[in-house]
Amino acid sequence: MKNLKLAFLSVLFVVCCFTSCTNNEPVVEEQNIEESASITTSLSQLRTQFDNQGDVIPTENPTGNIVFDFCFDFVYPINLSYNNGTTVTVNNLEDLIDVTINSTNDLYIDGIEFPFDVEVYNDETDAIETATINNEEEFIVLLESCDFNDGFDCECTEEYAPVCVEITAPDGETFLMTYPNACYAECDGFTENDFAENCEEDYNCPGGTDCFSFNFPLTIITDNGDTITVGSQEELDTVLYNVYYFDFVYSFDVTLEDGTVLTIGNEEAFIELLETCFGGNDGGNDCGCDEVFDPVCVQYEENGEVIIEVFANACYAECEGFTENDFVECGNQSGCSEEDVSILMVACQFWTVTIGDQEYTYIFGSDGTVTVNLDNEMITTGTWSTSISNDGLVVVNINTESGNFTSDWTVYDCNENNPTGPNVVSSAAWITNIESGCE
Repeated sequence: MKNLKLAFLSVLFVVCCFTSCTNNEPVVEEQNIEESASITTSLSQLRTQFDNQGDVIPTENPTGNIVFDFCFDFVYPINLSYNNGTTVTVNNLEDLIDVTINSTNDLYIDGIEFPFDVEVYNDETDAIETATINNEEEFIVLLESCDFNDGFDCECTEEYAPVCVEITAPDGETFLMTYPNACYAECDGFTENDFAENCEEDYNCPGGTDCFSFNFPLTIITDNGDTITVGSQEELDTVLYNVYYFDFVYSFDVTLEDGTVLTIGNEEAFIELLETCFGGNDGGNDCGCDEVFDPVCVQYEENGEVIIEVFANACYAECEGFTENDFVECGNQSGCSEEDVSILMVACQFWTVTIGDQEYTYIFGSDGTVTVNLDNEMITTGTWSTSISNDGLVVVNINTESGNFTSDWTVYDCNENNPTGPNVVSSAAWITNIESGCE
């Protein structure tokens, strides 16, 4: 399986003192450190990628990866010198940003030890490769290839319609690099022929997503095998900015846009969540509808009987061939009460719920308990109750111990004898279908 990359997130680099005396870095002596206008130019340009707090500026970093958003990445450690003759060893990108954001007009880096290595993207091989810079002349050639002076010419919208390209990391592993939309990718020289079909399998959420947020702390394993626990999105971004791929240590929790806490137990479950959020796997929704709960009802006749059916939003209704002319006011079409719904929930032998590509079975007990099964094995238990919405509709409130399957089901029609069965819609974005198994 391809390694997965999380990109285009805001990055916070911890600011600390930059001299070797205060950061416990050893003073570098008798090294081949030379004055270099190119290192000064490089760090000045790198500084433009970050704000005064060291956070990445999203408009300057559409992928959130230093090689693609800046031009290259140093292979650490590197030895640098200040204009006052002080020398310092920089062991990672965090240290380098530390040095950069703390530089002043009076104290700044003006030298680097040759030779040093950098990682750059080779568009002929679609791979990130290591190159050695032996002297100032070769450093100048590198910067000329970056076109720093040309600036960012592309005018792309902020629309989130992600496209991915497959890249090979220096260690030979492949990962997916995500752009927020095709415009940004094309600005980096990619074409539609370069776009990967399985973009939803990337961990990336460019610019964040309204679909869910991570609940910290969580632990990751980086591409060099380091296991790191992070306590915030900023810490996560700091670790990942020059990491090409990583794995989560499962399980961890996310909070969905409706406030529901969902436990992600493995990689497959996380990919299902991404597919649900971004339309990669929407339970048979070939129209690419957003998982927004804004219900509409349609009225049609079947076998001489007038049927009113509810859809999660207008897109789903139109996907089934209905138009706005078919829409009618939603309401409790059968006039069923909380008592009617309670009887229905218990009387039905089972309720099948589609989440991603899995079908779970909900069994409601008359004592207010609910059991969720998968393949006849219990996944979790919880409680259920009913309430009345502001629209006068009956709502089944479901709370499970794990939180994964907690949701509210709005009942629009409690008549299980209708050709389409009871009309129930969930407000949870990850639930794409509810079918009654009433006998």
